[in-house]
Amino acid sequence: MSEARGTRRPTVGVLLVALGTFVVLGLPDGGLGVAWPAIRDEFGRPLSGLGTLIASGSVGYLTASVLYGRLHERLGTGSLLISGSTLLGVGLIGVGASPTWVVVVLAAITMGLGGGLIDTGMNAHAALTFDIRSVNLLHACYGIGATVGPIILAISLTTTGVWRAGYLTMAGLQIVVLVGVWFRRHTWADDRAEVTRQGRAPRVRSWLLLALFFLYTGVEVGAGQWSFTLLTEGRGYGTAAAGAWVAVYWGGLTAGRFVLGFFGDRFSSMATLHSSVAVSIFGLGLFWLDPLGQGVVGLPITSLGLAAIFPTLIAVTPARLGADRSTRSIGYQLAAANLGVATIPWLLGIVAENLGLEVLAPGLFVLGLAIATVHLVSVYEARAP
Repeated sequence: MSEARGTRRPTVGVLLVALGTFVVLGLPDGGLGVAWPAIRDEFGRPLSGLGTLIASGSVGYLTASVLYGRLHERLGTGSLLISGSTLLGVGLIGVGASPTWVVVVLAAITMGLGGGLIDTGMNAHAALTFDIRSVNLLHACYGIGATVGPIILAISLTTTGVWRAGYLTMAGLQIVVLVGVWFRRHTWADDRAEVTRQGRAPRVRSWLLLALFFLYTGVEVGAGQWSFTLLTEGRGYGTAAAGAWVAVYWGGLTAGRFVLGFFGDRFSSMATLHSSVAVSIFGLGLFWLDPLGQGVVGLPITSLGLAAIFPTLIAVTPARLGADRSTRSIGYQLAAANLGVATIPWLLGIVAENLGLEVLAPGLFVLGLAIATVHLVSVYEARAP
């Protein structure tokens, strides 16, 4: 069966607006860690308060992504993207202008709702109407936002001494994106023209894709979150060196998606997934075995391998599950991905706390093998009549 659906490269205007939404989507995710010490001091919160903010945003995101399919049937892509962009802007302003901690938490929920609508809506639209290169560029731009977000907050703190200015700056950028989404509101209705009713997809096919998203994001974020601790406390790396390698890891993820954004159409989606899974397992194995004390080079190899998996799975969803089910399915997939981010790094931490830090690397490798196993089973099942 064909694993590609969207084959048109969107117009420059549409693509720029779509990329802009993902850049701004990444800003607060990347900037929160930089802003947290100042937020914590101002509101007198414990260290664990960061978990409260992250959980609040996750609740909003999960709610929006799970309900997106039903909302889409009633309101359409354009209305939901405008609503999501508005909610994200309101949430950013709410954080930046918050008088109390309760308002910060409520604003985080609002940001999660907006982010969930934008992420699901734009991914679903891209899966139906964009070519694979544009889908990869979309996800690469999230990496740009996650990189720029800490810079905005750092500049805000160093120049004004106030973290709020950073969030209000991000809110201003989101308003610009909202204007772009509004002016292109009729474009987002095009995905409905792509949908024709199809037969029922096997339920196992949907569950396999959900499992892939859950495992993938867990490994991606787990490696990014725990590698610094493992390198500094387990393998004797200095803070600067370990931090540089972690930055290279995240940079590799973004760089890989940009490369595929320019050359991804030269390979089939199946070949891309096969090679990506193989390269990521090789990188995870190298990071675990640490040959000659140089296993750290497995980190960028891993991220380069992982780079294409998420956007490619999004792109093949209409072909695997049917275009008429893809919008709702992508909402569920992103919810599963969010659960993977929240669950797997946490479980890795519990295991490491009880068995030692060195268990982190083999644990990630085993999870990589799980991704490969589910991927191969899903490929076999997708070929079934």
